[in-house]
Amino acid sequence: MLWRNEDGEIIREMQRDDIAHVLTIETRSFAAPWTKGLFEETLSSPIYANFVMERENATIGYIILYVVADEAHIMNLAVHPDHRRKGYGARLISHAIGYCAKGLVLECFLEVREGNIGAQKLYREYGFRVIGKRKRYYSETNEDALVMQLSLNAERE
Repeated sequence: MLWRNEDGEIIREMQRDDIAHVLTIETRSFAAPWTKGLFEETLSSPIYANFVMERENATIGYIILYVVADEAHIMNLAVHPDHRRKGYGARLISHAIGYCAKGLVLECFLEVREGNIGAQKLYREYGFRVIGKRKRYYSETNEDALVMQLSLNAERE
């Protein structure tokens, strides 16, 4: 699934060659970043959908989905720090929702840090709602995670 806009932004399936660029973004974005091995596992598994966003031939963000039966889970999403607050994260989320809606996915879930108000706001703009909390989910900081859910049933009707 390839997406391209008039500004030259591209969202496409992640390839092994993308991992080095993705790791750069990952390590600059998270206190406990995923390892190269984790990214490789998601690429080799049929239950993951991995996408990267490029602008001017540079990887600026990515999103990773875990899809089983009629549910999807956003496992990882990041935009390079130099490109944040420009709508790229929103485009990645929109792309992921579109990908899910084209399949058999009825619900999409994610966890977000309780203190990450900006991300929560963005997810709410796409219809995600808080359905629960995971205590001390983020082990590196003991921060709680909010569990958010989006129903795609309405989009099918």
